[in-house]
Amino acid sequence: MAGLILIIAGAALIFYAIQHDKKQQIKWMKKWYFWVISIFLIVAGVLSINDSRLADIFGSLMILVLIGLLYWRISDQRKKNLHGKKRIPHTLVTILLLVVYFAIAGSITNGLMTNETSNNTASDSNTSANTNNYVRLDGHKIYYTKSKKYAIKEDADTSWSAANAKVNSVTVYKTEKGYTYGSKRGKKAVQGLLAINVTVKALKDIQILMDSATVSIPSINEQHDIETKDDWDDLDKGISKTGTVYIPIYKLSNINNIKSLRFKFDCQQQSTDADDYDHTFDMTINLK
Repeated sequence: MAGLILIIAGAALIFYAIQHDKKQQIKWMKKWYFWVISIFLIVAGVLSINDSRLADIFGSLMILVLIGLLYWRISDQRKKNLHGKKRIPHTLVTILLLVVYFAIAGSITNGLMTNETSNNTASDSNTSANTNNYVRLDGHKIYYTKSKKYAIKEDADTSWSAANAKVNSVTVYKTEKGYTYGSKRGKKAVQGLLAINVTVKALKDIQILMDSATVSIPSINEQHDIETKDDWDDLDKGISKTGTVYIPIYKLSNINNIKSLRFKFDCQQQSTDADDYDHTFDMTINLK
């Protein structure tokens, strides 16, 4: 907006000069300072074409006032008298007008910039305070724009004699644009996040190797290691452990694109003499 004002002013000045030179003996377009002013207005307008703050708009208007002031004093200097009276000292008046101009323009511009800065700071603070759509993981807040939670009604996986495992729910998050995450991924850009809430019930003393778990998502052709903030290590007989594992997703245009997933993690019995010492839970979960 500020730049547009200057461009229009420069174009209007040239148009007016053309009309003026057709009727007057003094030709504006032959004056070097006319072209300096016109080109300055247009170039300054192009460079500030995207500025829309009140301070920038006011600054553009003040530039026009300053140019008009200087042009008036230059024209007045060439006259022998003003309204039939002896001309007052030109230099002194010009300096006085410039001092008044910069004092007024500077004060108003600073006031507008301070006000806009305060408003922007307050707006940013309110936005941060009211934004509760995030998942805290690995010391970071992962903000998301949409989410969808699926309650899983499938029975527990009882394929191992030492423990049972059941997925309770799966939540799909659409993360904010430009987000990067993943200590196991080299901070690669991701578009989504998957949260799997799972319960493991120990029927014997076991060790859960959740850090090596993987999740594959056929509908978007991705497979990843999991991230977790829970301690899954040893679990004594008769104890149940419920926690959530997270899977950052590279490409997710829509949270409804994930139709199913395959969740695998390893467990071991604490007794190495057991016949079925280790086991891989391999669960396919349909999201509907």
